[in-house]
Amino acid sequence: MKVGFALGSGFRPSRLAAVARAVEVSGFDSIWSTEDYFATGGFAGAAVVLGATERIRVGTGVVSAYARHPALTAMEAGTLAAAFPDRFRLGLGAGGLEWLDQQGIAHPRPLAAVRGNVEAIRALLAGEELTGTYGGFAFDHVHLEFPPEKAPPILVGATGPKMTALASTVADGLLLSVFSTPEFVRIQRNIAGAVPYISTLAFLALDDTVAEARAKVRPVIAAYLADSASTVMTDAIGITEDLRDIVATGGAAALAAQMPDTWVDQLAVCGDLRACVDRIHALAEAGSQEVALAPISAESLLEDIDKLGSALRAG
Repeated sequence: MKVGFALGSGFRPSRLAAVARAVEVSGFDSIWSTEDYFATGGFAGAAVVLGATERIRVGTGVVSAYARHPALTAMEAGTLAAAFPDRFRLGLGAGGLEWLDQQGIAHPRPLAAVRGNVEAIRALLAGEELTGTYGGFAFDHVHLEFPPEKAPPILVGATGPKMTALASTVADGLLLSVFSTPEFVRIQRNIAGAVPYISTLAFLALDDTVAEARAKVRPVIAAYLADSASTVMTDAIGITEDLRDIVATGGAAALAAQMPDTWVDQLAVCGDLRACVDRIHALAEAGSQEVALAPISAESLLEDIDKLGSALRAG
């Protein structure tokens, strides 16, 4: 089991290098540089983390197949793969569609867009020249001037079954979103079949007591779920209908107030040290080779990293 962190949205970029070093010193395996618009850039964040650390693996988690031309994505990924051999991974997906709408970026045919992006990026990273259309983007004799000696792995971010099935055929792994319960991981593992690697993101709320940790993460969970149109992750634990009933009567505030503790415990790595370690192991036992923790508390982050690293090393 590998454990890492997903960083980029919860605090200012000026803290990123110091936090990344703390993650590495505490013995964690990876950092995913998130690109939640409009916080910290995925590639820029990954470059900061790679430059501040020595061994830890770093990925983008995830960059949108629509927001950049695949040639530019390949250029960015190739630069980091060449400068930091065997340390960079490209996480790619459809991205947050509401954020794309804010920018007037169309997002038709997500499966075709992701498939075309992966095909084009792989070819360019391998030193090939492309002409034609891939994922809705045009190429006219495009090639990378400096393709890396070794192409980075590509992981596809997916929640729906069709995107998961696609990832199993075109990608090196699958990157699962926050709110992925062990039940959901098992479903995804069954769909993905022979996909070699699954990394699961999870919100982290660590405190002295389980009750205090739940209180921290409850409004965060409520805000995300109240605005989300997707139900596949809540379907996996059978709470979607009840959740929608609560949201319909009072929105995110009502959901935060009425959400059962069992939902909170299922949808986040939440609690004291023992509870958090147990939850990480539960995700691993369900089929995740890696669990990447997205911290919700910036104030205690360095302390939380140290505590959790020590607890995981102790078993």
